[in-house]
Amino acid sequence: MKILFNDKIQNTDAPIELKKPALSDIYKLNETLIINFDSIEKINSIGIGNTDGTYFNINGEVITFTENGLYIIKEIQTDTLEITTDATFIGRIGAGIACNIPIVIAKEPGFNSTAEPRITLSGQVVEGAGGYNYKTISLDSRYKINELIMNEIKNGYKYIGLGYPFFIDLSVESYKLPFNKLYATERNQNQLIFQSGVKKYLYSYRFEFEERF
Repeated sequence: MKILFNDKIQNTDAPIELKKPALSDIYKLNETLIINFDSIEKINSIGIGNTDGTYFNINGEVITFTENGLYIIKEIQTDTLEITTDATFIGRIGAGIACNIPIVIAKEPGFNSTAEPRITLSGQVVEGAGGYNYKTISLDSRYKINELIMNEIKNGYKYIGLGYPFFIDLSVESYKLPFNKLYATERNQNQLIFQSGVKKYLYSYRFEFEERF
């Protein structure tokens, strides 16, 4: 699993719509999007959520958009992101260092709905009004969270603690999962508690992600 903990777009001059956690707050595009950082930053991943685009050219590297989540690019050091795309709108963009966290073989993907159907006295189903469908997944990492990853969590915790969803790439695990990208919150991200039982700077954590929009 690769996950973006420290979204460096939050500290740029990017349009406010691209920084908001809700993907429904879209930014309409009509030209090349240029985002400036305050200093030279190391970037190896781009998070994209809610767009009608099929491709994004980021500083010369083209990625194909398939679904909301994290996209890995060749590592660059830059103070500017220049993005061209066929998209007419984007809900959110993230950028930074993708943290690679190996996880155990056991995985628990799920499909869920907030709809509340009703059963009549004659046994008929009355469909639930409103509601939405969403994906969940539980992933367990055992002593794979090192100091570099902890620093990324610490540096990004201002927005993690505010409930901002994570951009996630599950491509490595996709051979046994029904999806390979995810935009999701972690159920306990307001109080992340890690476990360690070894004499090295290595921690464990059981991630429980819920898709967000």
